[in-house]
Amino acid sequence: MGVNASSYAPDEGVRLSELACEILDLFRSQHRRPGARMRLVEVVDARLHGSDPAVAAAVSELTGAAYLRAPDADTIELTARGFDAVQRGDYRASD
Repeated sequence: MGVNASSYAPDEGVRLSELACEILDLFRSQHRRPGARMRLVEVVDARLHGSDPAVAAAVSELTGAAYLRAPDADTIELTARGFDAVQRGDYRASD
């Protein structure tokens, strides 16, 4: 799915793109603690369905929603708010 497909985080009122949800899924499956960090190369190499610019846009979306922070140009870090969303698993729309 592309960046334009969206999901809804019901308790936050935040609409997230499918790619942004896939990035949170990656944190959920591999890095289940607040402050967990990943290099952007890991995100792209995780075979997410997106190009580098699409991943950058999804990361920007997640930092804007305060789920991630970017301590430098190559790293993303799960915030406490992002950790809570990942733990609950409620960042995706319920069908």
